[in-house]
Amino acid sequence: MNDIHCSTICENVLWKPVSCQQCETHFCLKCITKWLEKNPNQCPLRCDTFVQRPCSKFIARQLAKLQIVCVYQPNGCNEDVSYDALEKHELTCNYRPVKCTNCSEEMLQKDLTEHRSRCTAAVTTSGNCTMVSESNDGPTQYADEIYLREQFEQFKRESQLEIQRLREQIQQTQHEQTAALVIRGIISDENQRQRTHLRSTVEIDQLHRNRIVPGKSTEATGNDKLFCTECRNVVLRPVCCQNCKNIFCNSCRPQIGFFNKITTFLGAQRPRHGRNNCEVFEEGSLPTDLVTDLARLSIRCAYAPNGCQETPYYYDLEDHERYCEFEMIPCQTCQMPISRRSPETKHSLQECFAVMYEKNPSGIQQQFTALLDATETVRAENRRLKAVVDNMRGEINDLKGRCEKKTHKRNA
Repeated sequence: MNDIHCSTICENVLWKPVSCQQCETHFCLKCITKWLEKNPNQCPLRCDTFVQRPCSKFIARQLAKLQIVCVYQPNGCNEDVSYDALEKHELTCNYRPVKCTNCSEEMLQKDLTEHRSRCTAAVTTSGNCTMVSESNDGPTQYADEIYLREQFEQFKRESQLEIQRLREQIQQTQHEQTAALVIRGIISDENQRQRTHLRSTVEIDQLHRNRIVPGKSTEATGNDKLFCTECRNVVLRPVCCQNCKNIFCNSCRPQIGFFNKITTFLGAQRPRHGRNNCEVFEEGSLPTDLVTDLARLSIRCAYAPNGCQETPYYYDLEDHERYCEFEMIPCQTCQMPISRRSPETKHSLQECFAVMYEKNPSGIQQQFTALLDATETVRAENRRLKAVVDNMRGEINDLKGRCEKKTHKRNA
């Protein structure tokens, strides 16, 4: 239930949920709209800026599993409706209160047809003329019109629901298409300019437990062996002590080196590890349940602060981060993505202006490009002349050495 309630605002079950792109927290659409009216562009959880995105598929699936009691249960409705069908049901529920359009008497929807058959104030409209009949025979005469009116109202409600569903689908499609265009570099993403250089999980050599995706890994996180006995983070390249069965990260594993053996031989206290103060570390095979639960863990990418929304599984994390596009930082001048991965790509001024000229071939950029070409040509000529001078110096030194040898022979 913690995953499907409106965080910090109404704290009820999410209704028409949306989420914050930065912290991935979900809110009711109505709640966050009212919040943003008072706090423009500010997330309730104090993110830098609030960027709305559609509800995640995981939350949508969890909400779809819910069975909700109809709001008109006090009127006699005993239906338990699925979350997705709740709004449509309540709009057409036979126990919802309605008013007769003829006499304005309030009643339940299921009693409306019977009431209209005996209503003494039946109304019919023909063009600009409105006729009111107060006799008992009046409603019978216009039964077809009443039936058509009910059908029209029902069709109107269903059409509004379908229009709302299509609007949400269009918004989600537009969001996905925009993301695809940003990835391909066809349109620019302002959030890319806020990227910073981050290190991958392998470079940090640590997997903090707050990177576990809540909800997706709820069952797996119940296994305490997922967390290193030493640092209490998620085990990274885990190792297991065969004697005490404690699990460690590879970087946290107990070190029994030559110095420790010498100090132990001389009578010093043997180094201990784990919760049971085990003295001897012998690496053993990992428990099967640990391997299974690690495979079920969903982890946020290390480049999530730069905008990556992928949550790969534990064993896919390293491969994902190796090729994650959000590792690249746009050049401050031309916005060309530059990677620091090995081998590191060099980005010269000439390449920078070439990219800028390709995007916007203005006159000033063309002049700068020509100036850079001329400068590069002069530098190349200088390097050539320097090589010639160095070669001549070498030849002069050789001649000088030969002359000294001949002079020494003559003197001898």
